[in-house]
Amino acid sequence: MTEQGLDRQRLTELLFVMVATYLAVMIHPLLAGVVIWYIILKGLERAGVLDRWNATRVMGIVLMVRTKRGQRVLEAVSRPRLFWRVFGELGLWTCRAISLLVMLLVVLAMLGTLFIPQEIEPPPARELIGLPGMHPAIPLGWGLAGLIIALVIHEYGHGVLARAHGMRVRSFGLLILGLIPIGAFAEPEGEELMRAPRKERQRVFAAGPAVNIYASFLGFLLLAAVASQFIAADPGIHATGIIEDEPAHAAGLEAWEIITHMNGTPVRDYAEFGEVIDEYSAGDQVNLTVLSVPDANGEREQRTVSVVLSNKHTYYVDSCVETEGCDVEAVEAWLEAQGVVSGDPFLGVSGVSSSTVGTERLAGPLSDSWPEGKLAAAIGFGVQPMTLLFMPIQTSGEVMYVEELDMLSVPDDGLAGMLGMSGMVILLHMLFWFIWWNIVLGAFNLIPLVPFDGGHMMRDWMHDQLSRLSAMSRDWHPMRVERLAHKMSAWSSFTVLAMLLIMIFLPYLRVL
Repeated sequence: MTEQGLDRQRLTELLFVMVATYLAVMIHPLLAGVVIWYIILKGLERAGVLDRWNATRVMGIVLMVRTKRGQRVLEAVSRPRLFWRVFGELGLWTCRAISLLVMLLVVLAMLGTLFIPQEIEPPPARELIGLPGMHPAIPLGWGLAGLIIALVIHEYGHGVLARAHGMRVRSFGLLILGLIPIGAFAEPEGEELMRAPRKERQRVFAAGPAVNIYASFLGFLLLAAVASQFIAADPGIHATGIIEDEPAHAAGLEAWEIITHMNGTPVRDYAEFGEVIDEYSAGDQVNLTVLSVPDANGEREQRTVSVVLSNKHTYYVDSCVETEGCDVEAVEAWLEAQGVVSGDPFLGVSGVSSSTVGTERLAGPLSDSWPEGKLAAAIGFGVQPMTLLFMPIQTSGEVMYVEELDMLSVPDDGLAGMLGMSGMVILLHMLFWFIWWNIVLGAFNLIPLVPFDGGHMMRDWMHDQLSRLSAMSRDWHPMRVERLAHKMSAWSSFTVLAMLLIMIFLPYLRVL
């Protein structure tokens, strides 16, 4: 390298260190580790250690580690060629549908960012880094374990489909930033992959996300089975919110306290609570048997709370009158549709749920509390992935609220009897983060943006469509089709990237 080139390289390295140090101060202290990691990689590279490890430094700070291990397992797994080709075709259509859905969500989110008034502050910049231990909703331990497993099966999916179509896989490997794996790869023979028919190549690209999606579904079935093993330690109901100046607030009831009886009648779950309270009217006095939130030793104190019920209909109408822009007629129509009339009792709480609501939320449409019917089940399976995705954000990185976990216990028989409460909680966390990362990796890789799998699939699909059009005209040379397909893919990738950047950065620019 010339002296001028060395000077330019040193200047680039100095600028990188300065920018990373600034980001560490402004966004997250852990980014200071990126600077240290960069210096270590540079030293190992200059000493020739990376070459001996069969590793490469890419993008300056990412370590690409290759290994030949896993080839025998890969060959054995991919041996039923017909099965994997059928799997590849099914996976391809599954991924096309999900890619279309992901693109629709991106467009809607971008339009919402542009045209819906911003009423809340954007999240801290550190929350843009979706890595275990750095994002507050992704714990380091469980998050890292789930990420590694999801990455491995993702890349093995690519490798298996490549072998099923007769392509060789040179190596597997991980992309490592610091001590955190941020990606994985199966490295097929490049020439064989490029020479393969486009349909087979699309199957290979779709295989990784497809394996993630199918693995997340299987994991969900297991998660629902495990969640159903939990029981309420103290059957009853609780409220997550106590409405100010309403009966429960005046009587001293607190959020997350468990109500087990009303006037001596058991209320073991939300359904029983609804049946019991309907026997009363506004103005009636009710004695509630209440268990307090656990103390430092995990013990709950029982007490009796006397409550004079208020008028449910009046509360909602008055709240609407006091809220600017609220349509009273619409609220009254909604109350009528709900069967609420003047004189119906109101305890003055919000977020009323059974003690097992945490596990019921995880089980979704497979829980006993889910409404019956095929339509309800279909809707449940459709929305459950989104429920699981946003749950750690709501619960600060936990699988459920800590208060909900404190309300649970396990029976003494079956799997729960063998593992005990702590073992079942560990299994619950393992399955949840396995599902969470497989959904994230599967969906994120299907964004139609090169270099993601969805971008490669989109490029080959565009080539297929243009080839069909060229068959109708003799003026279309195959090379022209190839160039046009690459141009369209580049422009579509640029458009998707622009939309993602708008979604991410526009909220921050508005508050400057």
